[in-house]
Amino acid sequence: MQKYSGYFRTVMRRTTTVAKVLLVGLVVMLVSAGTIFAASQGNNTKGVTIQVNPSSRTVDRGDPVNYSVSLTSTNGFSGSVTPTVSGLPASTTAAFAPASVTLASGKTAAVTLTVATSATTPDGKADLTITAAIGASQAAAVVVQLHVLSSKKSFTISGNLGTQLTPGATLPLNLSFANPNNKSLALTSLSVAITGITRTQAALAAELPCTASDYVVTNYAGSYPLTVPAGSQSLFLLDIREDLWPKIAMLDTALNQDGCKGATLQLAYSGAGEGN
Repeated sequence: MQKYSGYFRTVMRRTTTVAKVLLVGLVVMLVSAGTIFAASQGNNTKGVTIQVNPSSRTVDRGDPVNYSVSLTSTNGFSGSVTPTVSGLPASTTAAFAPASVTLASGKTAAVTLTVATSATTPDGKADLTITAAIGASQAAAVVVQLHVLSSKKSFTISGNLGTQLTPGATLPLNLSFANPNNKSLALTSLSVAITGITRTQAALAAELPCTASDYVVTNYAGSYPLTVPAGSQSLFLLDIREDLWPKIAMLDTALNQDGCKGATLQLAYSGAGEGN
């Protein structure tokens, strides 16, 4: 991203034709991502420059991000300066700290712009315009970029019944989570499904059936989101009541008592995780 470090001047040249130029309103100059100096009506107009570092930030949706903003007096300007920002994505807020500064001639003041995204901030890039008005006829402005990423995070789920299922029995499934991220996750939509059954050699030899229809899966019944800190966790370690855990029950029928005896279940786990 190119930065501009020189003055931008409005140059007025005289011609043989006599003309009067009336400058009305707010003079605003925009430069993409870098430093901009206040617009001026002449070479020595008092003003303010704005410099932003960095000029582009990337943030996970739901997290805040900071920009360092420097405001510098030029050509002897002194007075109060209040920066503002526009162009924020939906469901996003911003604040400057401090909200305003008083500049002495030739001095620089630093402020921090904090942009706070939320869980509903749309993904994508946005151009933010930071402006510092110094009077009714002048202002300086600079455009910086904000890139909001989806906050979906990687994690793994595993499970353990802890003991052998028998016909008519229901066992709770203590889900375990491996969160490799450096912050906690908000998990939703946890699901367990039986994807395969391996029967014993005796059941196979006797051609005794055992299918997913011989079991009943009850999924997690706790509230969402489920907050999982970084590292290795489980429903037990997270103090989730056992009656809220997923459960697997084996039906008690005439055939599955032998066909499903000692069988091994293959389970699939799924869920969605967003950074907190």
